[in-house]
Parts: sequence; C-alpha cells; structure tokens
Amino acid sequence: MLSPAVLILLSVLTAYVNPARLHIFAFAGFAFPVFWLLNLVMLGWLLIRKSLLSLIPFVVLAISLQHWNNTFQFRAKTIDNIQQLERPVTIMSYNTRMFDFYKHSGMDGAPEAIFEYILRKDPDIICFQEYFTSMRRDEYTPTAIIARFRKYGYRQVDYLRTHPGNTGYGLAIFSKHPIVNGNAIRFENSLNMASYADVNVDGKIIRVFNTHLESIGFQDHELSVLDSLDFRMSDSQRQGLRNISQKITRAFKSRSSQAEFLARHIENSPYPVIVCGDFNDTPVSYVYRTMRGNLKDAFRESGVGFGGTYNGRLPSFRIDYIFHDPQFESFNFERLPLDYSDHFPIMTTIDLKQ
Repeated sequence: MLSPAVLILLSVLTAYVNPARLHIFAFAGFAFPVFWLLNLVMLGWLLIRKSLLSLIPFVVLAISLQHWNNTFQFRAKTIDNIQQLERPVTIMSYNTRMFDFYKHSGMDGAPEAIFEYILRKDPDIICFQEYFTSMRRDEYTPTAIIARFRKYGYRQVDYLRTHPGNTGYGLAIFSKHPIVNGNAIRFENSLNMASYADVNVDGKIIRVFNTHLESIGFQDHELSVLDSLDFRMSDSQRQGLRNISQKITRAFKSRSSQAEFLARHIENSPYPVIVCGDFNDTPVSYVYRTMRGNLKDAFRESGVGFGGTYNGRLPSFRIDYIFHDPQFESFNFERLPLDYSDHFPIMTTIDLKQ
C-alpha cells in the first residue's frame, strides 16, 4: 500500500534535488504523471472500501498537487477578442529543428510550409530555437528567411558559430515591436545557448529571453535500442541502455547549471520578463522549478490537457515553455500541430497590464 505513495514522493524530489549532486531522482520525474494517477486510483478504491488507509494516497496527492497542476490542466482560459486587453502581445516559441533542413520529418515542403503556417498564426514575437540559415539552399539563406518574415521588422539573431555569409545555427527572436537592445548568453562547453531582447511594446519595455537548454542528443541507433527492448535483453542492448543512461545523466547535470545561470540573469533583469524556450525537461524537474522561480507558467494559466510538446518516437512530454512576469496575465495557450520538427510550437497571448 505504501509503494505508490513512496514512488510519487520520490518523483517530486526531482524538483528539489539538483541532479549535479544526486542525479538518480531526476529519472523519477518522467514517471510523475503515472505515479500521480496510480495514487488517485488507489484513493478511489480505498474510499469505496471505507479504509483508513485512504489517508495515505490522499496526503501524497495533496502534497504533490502543485506539481500535478504544472503537468495537467482541466480548463483553458481563453478570450475571443484580445483587443479587449490592456496591452496584448502574442508570443510563439518554436524549436524548428533547423527548419527541417535535413528532412528528418520525411515530409516535403519545408521550410516554406513552416513559414506559411507561422505567418498565418501571426504572433507579435517569435522565439526560434535551432534557428538555421545556410547558403547551400536558396530557401535557407538569411536573406530568404528575412524576406519571408518581412513583417517582423526587428530581429535578434545569435549563432553558436557563424559561417560564411553570416549563416549558422543558433537562436532568433523576431518581433513586430522595436528591439532596443539584445545579446547572446553562452554556456561553457555546450552546443546550446540562450539570448535576450529588450522589446518596446507600445511604450512598455519587456525583456524576452529565448532559451535552449542542454539536449540529450539521441542518435537513431540509440532510439532503435529503446524500441527493441524486452525482458530478455541482449548484451548489445544492455550496453546501449548504459550509453543512453550516461547521456541522459550528463544532460541532467548540464541543464541544472545552465538553469541556475539563466535564473540569475532573469532575476537581475531591469525589465519585466517573458521567458521562452526548449528546456528539454519536464514540469516536475529541478530545471523547471529553477527557471520558473516566481514567474507564471502560461500553460498553467491558460492551457489544457498535458500539453506535450515533444514530437518524436519517445512518449511526448511538455518540454517547451513560456513563462512571464507575475504582473502579466496569459490567455489562449496553444500547442500547435506543426509536424516538421521534433517539437511542436507553442503560443499564447500575454496582457502586459500594469
């Protein structure tokens, strides 16, 4: 009877224990929704039996309720006419997977289909992760992409490394509102990074952070190992599983230090903030709790369901986020069904009220 309760408490510890110090709990966070629902079923069964043991799942469910609310929402907060808001701004965050340059999706038409979809949704500010430009194909040149997004007259583009023709791989913030300042935030020994742009929205300056925290970097052969697992593992499968575990552990540790580093930047911002990006971690994690701090999670404020944003062969988790200053209010949070990347775009409308 105690086992489900212990499991959920171990998974909640994920949010409070830095994986750089003790990484074993970090794995439990992935299973939090399963453990929470298991305790809910257990509670219902014990209540039907009128057993005093029902107090055990009741207590652990109450203790972990805030984490469940970060994971699942029953009802979305929507508004039909955003012009009723005091100072609305619509934000999109999207890990593009290099606009499907290497055709990982197996679909034709990228990047034009991606650009057309985003332009139809018409956000005021777009935060791209894995933003990519190249001179090798005409539709991927910086000039071609800027021309497609010409309605966004202001840009903060930061490459991890710059190649000939000012091309490369990195982050970009596109805005209809003036960007008055911006810069890259680089991590040590990492292929991931962050950036920020100070945006003037009708006289109010906000600092928009665009973040891409440490990736696990699974290769196709490693995903094949996961697909083929069964109760009778071969030696090669065991070795593959050990390699995968090591990769995940390394990523947990890197993300925790990156999150702490960025949290200090966010806390020291001279302006109210909006934080967008691919955190590569779940809502029940040290990274999530550290990055969010006292900010509001737009999904929790106005999303619905589990909101999974990972679009790949593993189970979908919510690993992409939009946070905002507590003085703001968010509406109409959406996970958008665009299949060209291993992430779905997310979008929300934020009222920058005083």
